[in-house]
Amino acid sequence: MSDAKHSRQPVGEVAPLSIERLEAGLRILIDGDVDPNGFWDENVAAFRQTVLFAIRETAEALLSPTIPLHWRTELEGQLEPLLGYLELANRRLAMRLPDASVH
Repeated sequence: MSDAKHSRQPVGEVAPLSIERLEAGLRILIDGDVDPNGFWDENVAAFRQTVLFAIRETAEALLSPTIPLHWRTELEGQLEPLLGYLELANRRLAMRLPDASVH
C-alpha cells in the first residue's frame, strides 16, 4: 500500500497515502484475503502520516476567517475521529517498535 507518488519525501521518511492507495488498502482489508496484523505492520506508518496530513489540512481550513459555518461544523466534527485514528496508529507503532518513540 506504500505510495510511490510521494517521492519528494526524504529517504527513510514515510509519505502520506493518496486517496486511491488508502481506498485500495481498505478494500484489501475488507476482502479478508490478507492477514490483518501483517497488513497493519507493513502500512501503519504510512497510515499515520496520512492521518497527520488530514489533521493539518483540517486545522488549516478551520483557521480561515471566511469558512462557512456549515463547513466549520463539519470539519470540527472530523478532528476528534482523526485524533482517534492517530492514537490507534501510534499504539500500533509502539507495539511494533517498543523501544522507539513516535513523533
